Amino acid sequence: MSKQKTLGDVLLSIEAGKSFQTSEVLARENELGILKVSAVSWSAFRPEEAKAVLNHEPDERHRVKAGDLLLSRANTRELVGAVALVEKDYPQRILSDKTLRLVVDPTKADKLFLMYALRTPAARAHIEELASGSSDSMRNISQSVITSIPIPLPELGEQQRIARALRERLAAVEEARRAAQAQLDEIRQLPARLLAQAFDLAP
Repeated sequence: MSKQKTLGDVLLSIEAGKSFQTSEVLARENELGILKVSAVSWSAFRPEEAKAVLNHEPDERHRVKAGDLLLSRANTRELVGAVALVEKDYPQRILSDKTLRLVVDPTKADKLFLMYALRTPAARAHIEELASGSSDSMRNISQSVITSIPIPLPELGEQQRIARALRERLAAVEEARRAAQAQLDEIRQLPARLLAQAFDLAP
């Protein structure tokens, strides 16, 4: 049976990077870069969203690794608290003070399940209600707000089953969306093709 808990019930710690001076240039793939708040979105982790860092040797703890569950503690009202699960190592990407790593107790929660749980309407309502800031263009959430986010928490095996099923269904939805977009693009191009063919056939 699913029990209502808070995120803090399944976390060992919350880790953040450091804030320091960077260039305004985006880091290339093979360059050291500190994550921008836009690196964590609703769709996926975006490693290309990072500012180049010069003359800095980061703490190894701040490097982005496979399995990191990242949460943006500062962003617009719609994106603050966005969460993404990193699928591979990014040794040239480092956490900023606005990008937090949620260190999950593996005996209590599945990271993929938590990612989906933190995207539910109840979790979003909690975050948006308690986010601070005078402007919708930049809101912040504290660690106390993060740990108090409500989450459903079935037993671990059920979490993993739900997470796998959700991943498969969402992948199918994304595939259908791409197919529909391809068909729409084809339809949009059809008038121009018909015109071109008509004029090619004209005497």
